[in-house]
Amino acid sequence: MRDPGFGVWAVRSMLLNSTCVEKMISKLQEISAGRAYVQVVGRGDSQYRSGILPWAEELDGPFDGLSKTIEMARGSGLKISAWMNVNLVWKFGDRPSSKEHVVNSHPEWITRDERGVSMLEYFSCDIEEVFGPFIDPGIPQVRHFTAAIADELASYDVEEVHLDFIRYPFRTFGYAQAALREYREWLRTASLKDTAENFDRFRIESTGEQVRLISEKVRSRGKKLSCAVFDDYSGRAVRERLQPWLEWLEEGLIDSAVVMAYGREPDEVISRVENIRNIHGSLKGIRVGLGAFNYAGRWDDFIGLVKSVRKMDPDEITFFALSSIDKELAGKLKALG
Repeated sequence: MRDPGFGVWAVRSMLLNSTCVEKMISKLQEISAGRAYVQVVGRGDSQYRSGILPWAEELDGPFDGLSKTIEMARGSGLKISAWMNVNLVWKFGDRPSSKEHVVNSHPEWITRDERGVSMLEYFSCDIEEVFGPFIDPGIPQVRHFTAAIADELASYDVEEVHLDFIRYPFRTFGYAQAALREYREWLRTASLKDTAENFDRFRIESTGEQVRLISEKVRSRGKKLSCAVFDDYSGRAVRERLQPWLEWLEEGLIDSAVVMAYGREPDEVISRVENIRNIHGSLKGIRVGLGAFNYAGRWDDFIGLVKSVRKMDPDEITFFALSSIDKELAGKLKALG
């Protein structure tokens, strides 16, 4: 059995300034992490020096958290994954202050629901894992926009670019006017009828094309590509979010899928991971993401889960998130070796 090592997602609040980055690196070293997924594109904004995106509003001023992380990790053996939220571009209820932000510069790129209502008009959404407006991957310009951002990230001295929210918010979205025009042209070119099944196929192909364009940019710079994905493949991933990530992995568009197996109970997590292993034939190319935040006060249960997942031979075990790891859990993880 391989030792998969640990990876950890570090959210953008840990990269606000040099002091924050120093604390982040210290904590990663404390738990002997092998990889850090550093969130530098959070909501259509940047925490690195971008020629495309505005600086994140949470920053006091321009601060390249990605460069600082790379500088501080150099020589330590810590692998850096530049983490990018792809289609999620803002939060509900207000607008960015920057005119350059995609929400303000291209509001027509924001996806619409089946009633034709833009997500910019939403004040909240009760669908799981929908935290704000998404841009619509059915629009070609959107796909090229996100590929250009990934290209910027791949120009840094990182091992890989890591994609999150590389999907639709839910199957009831995808009705931006420009996307519907593309759909009608897609139907005409393929001599197909307008059916629910064909609209699903169009949207699935659109996310696949988005991944392909990003992959081309990232690989051209000699870097790898990974994606954060849903653990229930046929249901939550493909049917609900139009995210056929196993196809991307098997076609070689991505190097690794990081499965968000965030269940609150170990048996539930193990069942989901076993199902993926059965579909794929192994966990080769698959990292298992565990939700540490769901086990606060139950760290022995969490460590037991980590040990069980290790036996399943994934490429990596990845924790969400670094901010959820307290001193007690840090000590237990270090003791695991």
